[in-house]
Amino acid sequence: GFVYKSLHIAKRQTFALKLLRGALTVESPSQRQVLEKLRIAETLDHPSIARTYPVESAEDLSIVPLEFVYGRNASEKIAEGASTADCTLRVALRAAEALHCAHAANAVHGRLTSNNLFFCSDDTIKLVDFGFDVIPEEILFSDPDTSPSLDVFATLQRPPLSRFAYQAPEQTRGEPASKRSDLFSLGVILYELLAGEFLFEGTDREELYRQIQSRELPKISEVHPGIGMSWARILRALLEKKPGDRYPSAQALLEDLRKLN
Repeated sequence: GFVYKSLHIAKRQTFALKLLRGALTVESPSQRQVLEKLRIAETLDHPSIARTYPVESAEDLSIVPLEFVYGRNASEKIAEGASTADCTLRVALRAAEALHCAHAANAVHGRLTSNNLFFCSDDTIKLVDFGFDVIPEEILFSDPDTSPSLDVFATLQRPPLSRFAYQAPEQTRGEPASKRSDLFSLGVILYELLAGEFLFEGTDREELYRQIQSRELPKISEVHPGIGMSWARILRALLEKKPGDRYPSAQALLEDLRKLN
């Protein structure tokens, strides 16, 4: 869907508004699933998770108000070059804490990418877009000409097809996202921050999926000299192709990350 920046006049507060086509209804199984996921997202209360507010309806639209995040996304930082191990560790700790909070509430992100992990001006990070991993095509505005606005500003996303470039191998095979899928996606982001380059790029989704399913990644020590073996073990455990071979939980990941701190 499309996301708009909006000012709530009475509250004098800025929001991001995600607009969906039509009023969401529990009569449709797929739309009921969306509503359930968004209601879970509303309950998430963590400093590194952008807030989701109750769905509203107006005429033939469903409106999902979201916390407006001031900052830049991780894809911009990755494009600038390799990050330090200390910077990446701070991101890893906060993101893992956020995922631990979400997973404890039974909320799986399902589409975590470098475009929805934000670096904020107060040196915090924010994960955005919880609750939007499964959106039926019939409620999306896929064409700018059909969007409820006369002016649509599109920005280049890095990497191309970024929505798909961070999916776990099981997601590329059509399996539903799980908590371990989120950990794989976070692993890709952390690897990219340390390497200063994107892992899975291309203009063809099938080629991206082949890379994700079968490509063996270079050892992080080869692309970022000086990175210790502990980092290498953590990334390897995050980026295992089989879900059962990855970290069992964000809590287990946190335990290893805190040993690096």
